[in-house]
Amino acid sequence: MPGPDARVVVAVAVALALAAPATAQPRATASGFDHVAHAGRVSVGGLPELPCAACHTLGPGGGLIGRPGHAACFGACHGPAPRPGAAPPAAQRVVCEACHAPAELTSRRPRVAYPPYRLDPDYPITISHLAHASASCATCHRIPGAAPPTPRPAPHARCAGCHDGRGAAVAMTACTTCHAAAYGANATARLERGPLAVGAAYDHVRHAGRGPAAACATCHDAVAATAGLELPTPTVDRCSAPGCHDGQAAFAVTERCTTCHTTAPTEARAVVRPPDRFSHQRHAARLPLAACEGCHRLDAGGEPRVAGHAACAACHAADFTRATPTICGACHASTEPWRRLYPDRAPPPTSELGARMDHARHAAVACARCHTLTTAGRELRPPRGHAACAGAGCHQVSGGPAPALATCAACHEVGLERARIALRTAAAWSTRRRFRHDAHATDAAGAPLACVTCHPSVATSTDAATVEAPAKASCAPCHDGRRAFKMTGHGCARCHGD
Repeated sequence: MPGPDARVVVAVAVALALAAPATAQPRATASGFDHVAHAGRVSVGGLPELPCAACHTLGPGGGLIGRPGHAACFGACHGPAPRPGAAPPAAQRVVCEACHAPAELTSRRPRVAYPPYRLDPDYPITISHLAHASASCATCHRIPGAAPPTPRPAPHARCAGCHDGRGAAVAMTACTTCHAAAYGANATARLERGPLAVGAAYDHVRHAGRGPAAACATCHDAVAATAGLELPTPTVDRCSAPGCHDGQAAFAVTERCTTCHTTAPTEARAVVRPPDRFSHQRHAARLPLAACEGCHRLDAGGEPRVAGHAACAACHAADFTRATPTICGACHASTEPWRRLYPDRAPPPTSELGARMDHARHAAVACARCHTLTTAGRELRPPRGHAACAGAGCHQVSGGPAPALATCAACHEVGLERARIALRTAAAWSTRRRFRHDAHATDAAGAPLACVTCHPSVATSTDAATVEAPAKASCAPCHDGRRAFKMTGHGCARCHGD
């Protein structure tokens, strides 16, 4: 009775026989020459290693001459060559099928698939761009957009001009100096692809007109310093260099992101969200008021305008080009370049830049000329910007009464406005939180009530912070117990409450 090992062998043989098709047809293609398997058989058989020249013949210029024929395979290695038209012996059949389709082995002139070896997995070339930094890129690479177009040089022809055996260059006949031993998947030089790779969106031909077509190092400068197979791609700094995507010669790298970054990665991206949209206080050391025009340009009407990303890029260019920026979240809910990055944070309701206002110098100007805006937290405040200051006979961008609107530090001070509000709302017995001007617009006779009736110190005030709150005596004519509740008794909290 056969042992357990024999039963396993029989079972496997039966399974293979049942799985095989009843009428197997010969393959219509050659199997190709496998350097890895061939080298393994030579090594296992204890045979001497075959030099490349045993099969591949090089011409005087280093190029391959013809293709390996029967002489490279038969004779000393695989015995006598089969007769044309005769089926090869079983021991030689696998050798013949590397170049000829099995169905053609009995033909007197069987067609051959050339090259009879696979270029993709076998003997890749190991190239160091660093060692070839002095060579022209066009020696090995086809330059897109070149005039006239440069063809892609043939293998070996790219190298033969330098590696001719003379001088310090390695001769072409020293095959294993550049070709790694057959080991499997071809590891050729390739560009590193990050999660936000540009890929097919980039057009070399369109960019070739912006500089010499052969000046590949303009963008691929890091490749020339790389000895390995992983080649770095151009950085955003290269794209945003002057004359390129700087916002003038071409759109800036902080705009139209999806023009180049067309593929969204699948991993989640965390967005850093600073507490404020922008803090003048935190930037005061780097951006003094004298340098306001660096970010805020005045339009024809004197209104300050924010220059957008350009105002920040001078300092934060490196952060804008990071995969995970730290300041973009101050305005945007997301930072992924394939999204439309709408700003979702409005400016703070209270300005940091309080203005020093000399009411005494503006005594001839009606109060309503400036105090027109009522918001949830403040009443009769001047509008944002320079709307209260600009106009005929008032301050202009250049000219008009001094100071000019562009002289920011003459009026503004960082943190002044917030300090004033905190001071007034924290004052003892302040009525600021509950008082409504619209309910006090007329006097007892129904006539419009002038501002100076309650705010007499405005006419002599040299700064907005010195305008005193109305005295209690200014409230008594109206709060007499007939037109309005009396100021005496237990109703104090109606005005002085929180």
